[in-house]
Amino acid sequence: VYGNQMGKNVTALAQWFGGNRILASHVGDALAGCSWVGVVFAGGMSELPHITARSILVNDLHRHIINLARVVADDASRPVLIRRLRTKPFHPDVLKEAQLACRASEPGDLPNIDLAEAYFVACWIGRSGKAGTDDEFNGRPAIRWNANGGDSNTRYRAALRALKSFRETLQRCTFETMDAFAFMERCEDTNDHALYVDPPFPGVGLKYKHNPGQEENEWHAQLAKALTRFKKTRVVCRFYDHPLVRKLYPEKEWTWKRLKGRKQTNAAADEVLVVRNPAKTWLFE
Repeated sequence: VYGNQMGKNVTALAQWFGGNRILASHVGDALAGCSWVGVVFAGGMSELPHITARSILVNDLHRHIINLARVVADDASRPVLIRRLRTKPFHPDVLKEAQLACRASEPGDLPNIDLAEAYFVACWIGRSGKAGTDDEFNGRPAIRWNANGGDSNTRYRAALRALKSFRETLQRCTFETMDAFAFMERCEDTNDHALYVDPPFPGVGLKYKHNPGQEENEWHAQLAKALTRFKKTRVVCRFYDHPLVRKLYPEKEWTWKRLKGRKQTNAAADEVLVVRNPAKTWLFE
């Protein structure tokens, strides 16, 4: 009964930079059969509807996206959020007010409807693909001055309608806002468990608000080392096909599946899922 519950028009909770809207189902296939999945970097959460595990622990240091997810999952808070968002006009002043609110404070331990409202506006009235970056709370709306391409207001209204469907997925999840390495340290190495790891990609990942910093190669080496301690847990990682990834996740130790994705510019991109302890039938599905 789980998985693919959100409907074909729903792709993400937020328009995340580097989000996995196109290839999300492949992640679900790679994680199939596991009863517990830890999502180390949640991002826009495109993959969650495709994960069929009984228990899903969703983590991200970005408190605004986790707060939005918690509000949408809550049956008391979600209707309030939707009513507020439905009445908003698609206007630069609405976006500016939301950006100011998000820059002024981060959510605390309890779900915050006001900040969830502001963050949804910042993501969906703001320009596509900026969520999660260090520049996500700047800029004007993507307003169309001709009939070429999709309409941004239509996109905002579609994302708003999708929140009711997203509830079904998010109510199956537990949420954390931990450093990725601290999160993985807590995870048990157990059969029937899995980790989904979609970190900042080498190079382009420096655009994220929470990024590896100037010692990027060392950070990725630390990540690969941390993942090698899992001997029983299935580990599924998503990357661009990059020389550093080939070095840290050699095909003699990891199972590779090459996929065709899209960059933020909509140009084609060679992506890979690198998997430790895959299901025996996975590559043939």
